[in-house]
Amino acid sequence: MVDRDGRHKLRRFRFGTTSSEMTRSAVLAHARKAESHGYDIFVMADHLFNELGTIPELMMVADNTGLRIGSCVLCNDFRHPLVMAKDAATLDVLSDGRFELGMGAGYLSVEYEMAGMAFEGGAVRFERLAEAVKIAKMAFNGQTFSYDGVHYQVRGYPPYPPPAQRPCIPLMLGGGGRRLLTFAAAEADIVSVLPASAAQGFLRASQLSLKSLKDKVALVRETAGARWDELEINILILDAVVTTDRRAAAASFLGDLDRRLPQFVLDAEVSVDDLLDSPYLAFGTEADIVEQILRVREETGVSYITLFPHLIDAFEPVVGRLATVGRVP
Repeated sequence: MVDRDGRHKLRRFRFGTTSSEMTRSAVLAHARKAESHGYDIFVMADHLFNELGTIPELMMVADNTGLRIGSCVLCNDFRHPLVMAKDAATLDVLSDGRFELGMGAGYLSVEYEMAGMAFEGGAVRFERLAEAVKIAKMAFNGQTFSYDGVHYQVRGYPPYPPPAQRPCIPLMLGGGGRRLLTFAAAEADIVSVLPASAAQGFLRASQLSLKSLKDKVALVRETAGARWDELEINILILDAVVTTDRRAAAASFLGDLDRRLPQFVLDAEVSVDDLLDSPYLAFGTEADIVEQILRVREETGVSYITLFPHLIDAFEPVVGRLATVGRVP
């Protein structure tokens, strides 16, 4: 959307959350709480350890709530693209058109080791993902097709079922590096912008900054061209501290960074101001956090925010306020 001055019109906010629970009753309790708090979508990651199966869990949530559901994200190497596309279309049909497909190239080498799979270089994993996206889009089109790629071959496949959503299931792609972000800008409906990963597989703490996010969004916008106004930009808020003393809370957080953000590696010096400025963290009162999220949307276009499950209650008033404050038609 573009306003009369030619500027990009900001989308209304959407909030998503997930669950780390391991029983039906606990997952549904969490999902229903999210729905009652005003969240829009329930998403699940896709790992071989420490969580329930992504697809059946999403279907259970869709069947017992009115929330949209999404994969955030399916690891491409765990499934053949035809199997993935069939499962995605089936989820969309059975949820009455509430599914959003997130796809990723895979990044945790330990999972590949568990499965006895070779953890090949990022370039190879990206090539497979790019081919899988092409195959999924052809499958969602509903017409019999063939595909002859480097990594996948398809021969006269008649895809079924067709998705409920038309023209296609919303596709989320993203990452923290130039290659994945430019690909997402060209192919996705939702671009998820993440801190870039380090060579050892962890995420880089230097990428937590607002400047890093702004640079990446600028790359997406440049690559997307005319598609920019169609894109939804997503980030994940990793942690938050509700407090009347933002600086003290951020200083304490920084001193405990290894425990609070174990998925990150300190690849450069990180300061208290870096944490306070980060769009991936939140410190302060409800009003402070609302103001921060509004500023991030104004400066980057981010409107779809995913929250880790331990933040669902703390963000209830924030979600409630942002459902009406700053809403764009």
